[in-house]
Amino acid sequence: MLGIWRSEMERIWNRKSSLLLYIAYILIVIAIIWSHKVTGTKVLRFGEGTVVVNNLNLPWLMMSEVALFLITAILPILYVDQLSGDLYSGAYRLYVLRPYQRFQFWLAKLLALSAITVIFMGTIAGWLFFPHSSTFFKYGSSVASFRSDAIPYILGFYLVLTLVCLVKLMLSSVVCLFVSRPLFAYIVILILSVFLFELFRPLIMLMDPFREILLALRIDNSFEFWMCAGGMIIACMIISFTRWQKKIV
Repeated sequence: MLGIWRSEMERIWNRKSSLLLYIAYILIVIAIIWSHKVTGTKVLRFGEGTVVVNNLNLPWLMMSEVALFLITAILPILYVDQLSGDLYSGAYRLYVLRPYQRFQFWLAKLLALSAITVIFMGTIAGWLFFPHSSTFFKYGSSVASFRSDAIPYILGFYLVLTLVCLVKLMLSSVVCLFVSRPLFAYIVILILSVFLFELFRPLIMLMDPFREILLALRIDNSFEFWMCAGGMIIACMIISFTRWQKKIV
């Protein structure tokens, strides 16, 4: 199993498309950080006003736009390329000849993509390039929090963002098993994400997760978010592995 996972990791990084997507992501992050450095402020997109950017709040404030690009374009394109791309090209016809149980091939692919997703989450910046502050305000709070609260808050944000990206991965895995053409699979993922958001409000995390993540970090607003995220992962895993076991590659 470990051997399959290592093989999948190598295949993902050896693809030029994966490297180009990662470079594009880094450039987007740099551009947004630079814009905040120039203005010194951040206008929140949901009408909450303007926030002064400092080293304590930049790592999560910058993700307002970055997470939007990440969850709607960069990661779905990566997932579709690796899942639908391999299925459509017939590459799995050779993979499944190796002496492993069938479900292990799909599990290794999803675990490899999960690891790549975590790597994308490693872009936490701002400690050196912005004014250093001893306090900051958490989202929706009028009470100042101290420096000691910043690291747990930032880590919490990125952990929840990673979870949301894994929800998108599992949704993508289901779609790719039913729609093998990469372009069509991406379009279906986009449409399905919009439909699910219209069906249940917290699932806007599949399109624009920033505000939902920050609300989830507030205990009084978190139940529906966790219920949706957990339910989506479980349901998609069941459908994905059931479909994979029956799919002719």
